[in-house]
Amino acid sequence: MTVRRDRDAVLLEGICPVEDAEILMQELLSGATSVDWSGCTELHTACVQVLMAAGRPLCGTPENGQIAKLLGPIVAPRMDGARTPAAADPEIAEYISP
Repeated sequence: MTVRRDRDAVLLEGICPVEDAEILMQELLSGATSVDWSGCTELHTACVQVLMAAGRPLCGTPENGQIAKLLGPIVAPRMDGARTPAAADPEIAEYISP
């Protein structure tokens, strides 16, 4: 399983396919306060959407550095609780459809 719970955190490990989005959502709704994505190598867009909606802090740096670079700014909340708009970063904007 690529999504599992460890105390108050959800751990994402390896390839997180579309089927993991529901499990991720259930874990976050059941009280998980953070997400550790340091073991993540791939992340389906459905999982990305769950992370964006949940707004929980992300811990660690994914094994796949492109995930952190491209998705970190739009998935992880800033200290003030806001998110960086994807369009503000040209490297990210090219991967997002209008």
